Amino acid sequence: MNKLENYLNRRIDKDANFKGLLDYPKYIEIETVNACNARCPMCTINDWERNYPIMRDNVWDKVSDDIIENKRFLKRVSLYRDGEPLIDKKMPKRINKFFENGIKNTSIATNVSLLNEKKATDLLEAGLGMVIFSIDSLKKEVFEKIRVRLNFEEVRDNAIRFLQLRDKINPRCRVWIRMIRQESNYNEWDNYYEFWRKYASEVDRIYYHNIFNWGGQLDQFKSVSKSFEPNLPCVALWSLMVVFANGDVPLCNVDYNNKYPTGTIMTNTIKELWQSKIMNARRKLHLNGNKKDISICANCNVWDEVKGEEIISPEFAEQVSISNSNI
Repeated sequence: MNKLENYLNRRIDKDANFKGLLDYPKYIEIETVNACNARCPMCTINDWERNYPIMRDNVWDKVSDDIIENKRFLKRVSLYRDGEPLIDKKMPKRINKFFENGIKNTSIATNVSLLNEKKATDLLEAGLGMVIFSIDSLKKEVFEKIRVRLNFEEVRDNAIRFLQLRDKINPRCRVWIRMIRQESNYNEWDNYYEFWRKYASEVDRIYYHNIFNWGGQLDQFKSVSKSFEPNLPCVALWSLMVVFANGDVPLCNVDYNNKYPTGTIMTNTIKELWQSKIMNARRKLHLNGNKKDISICANCNVWDEVKGEEIISPEFAEQVSISNSNI
């Protein structure tokens, strides 16, 4: 194994054989809904070109059955991508399908605004494995400037209630509380961490990551730090697959408008797409130091930022793999 292969192995799954990473994705993100009730200025929503908001049942059945059949390869299934997953009324049933079929490491990421008591209870009882709360400030004015259309008090209270219900209903469900650090909240971290650690359990995580430029597609939002490892191969090409609401599979989770399509789950299996000529050609470019030939990859700081700038709650740090850092 050469140095680059060793680097990828270490970041994705240090116990796996490098060639085994091409058997099947370790992480799959399923976008069951491509819509959101917020309009955050740093989000890709303002640049979306796709228009199929809800995943149809035939697409869901195809992708979920494929995943269940190949569950031995998986580390986690995430039921979100670019939208707000709690808009999807079938979310608890989707999570429970995986849970009942032996896939317990499921996750969603939410802005928390729709997480009322009933939805929280339904998700926890369905067997949800992890949830990421996107809460960027404890100051009402700052929060509502970042999370446009949302109410700070409602989000804060929903998050606290979920944590309390979790402890009673499903203590194994991990909660990651995330701040996207930017100019307006840059100095809040210490107070933010101290507030949320009062409610967190030992399986939880409180962290921030810096604002992303989404592969140069949203250059108006500059990161607060420079790229950490600008010419190393991206871990996503060896670990992560995204399935959009219509079944399309893009290059990665940064390719939100599917400018670099891989194929569709409706005519291919996940394994076929993962091992396809186009995916292997992209991997070769990355390994040969030519990822700049893919415009999104050339300008991307997403995975570099996660590795270089993320702060993890000190007492939980050893439990968290860098490969589990999600954007």
